[in-house]
Amino acid sequence: MKIKTLTIFILTFLVGSVAYGQYTSGSKKKKKTHGGKTPHHSVIKADFKLPTPTGDKMFRTFLNGVTDLDFSYNYRLLNDFAFGAGMKYGFWDVDVNAFPSDKVNGTHKIINPFVSVSKVFQQNRQLFFEVELKAGYNTFNTTSEYNGVGYTYKASGINFEPKFGVYLQTQSDLLSIGMTLNYNYMNASFSENNLGVNKLPGFSAGSGGNPTQYFSVGFGFYTFLPNKDDIAAAKEH
Repeated sequence: MKIKTLTIFILTFLVGSVAYGQYTSGSKKKKKTHGGKTPHHSVIKADFKLPTPTGDKMFRTFLNGVTDLDFSYNYRLLNDFAFGAGMKYGFWDVDVNAFPSDKVNGTHKIINPFVSVSKVFQQNRQLFFEVELKAGYNTFNTTSEYNGVGYTYKASGINFEPKFGVYLQTQSDLLSIGMTLNYNYMNASFSENNLGVNKLPGFSAGSGGNPTQYFSVGFGFYTFLPNKDDIAAAKEH
């Protein structure tokens, strides 16, 4: 994805979020309250997702997504905007079936600290939507064994990740569970360099090097940390 295309994608995402926010703010739907009179500001979020590669053909051909995990702390304002910071961990397997005449195995790991801004759109007491934009600096670590020769390769680059989530509240006012859809753009690539060889099967030398892109879909947890009213109520019981 070129920078121009990425910019258009991010602007569309942000404009759509604002437009949807204007729609929901005028819908006269009852706002949800969380717990006691003191607002709940501190939020812990965790996402457990399955990644699916897109974009670069070499990345799609030689890697299989296993897991994509996010964990973050967020501070939610009274207008339902939130700012956060967290960590992503991604795990991929090297696809052994893509090497018909070579013995290859390995793993590809993504470590990504990020900051984020998000907005919640409350539909009723049980249901809310969330849109979020994350940005950070990721590190790739590929460890492989190619025909008996071990190799480790590292690369890094900036990343952007728009996210959309749908959440349902549990019996507790503090915990909601939902599903999330994420698009990941990382300015670091997978190529023959990751495996320490001159070329990969079906590709000419030097044909890799494009930014990494993938979708991830999975489950999300949205948890308010107890405030002073919650703690006081718990002590009374």
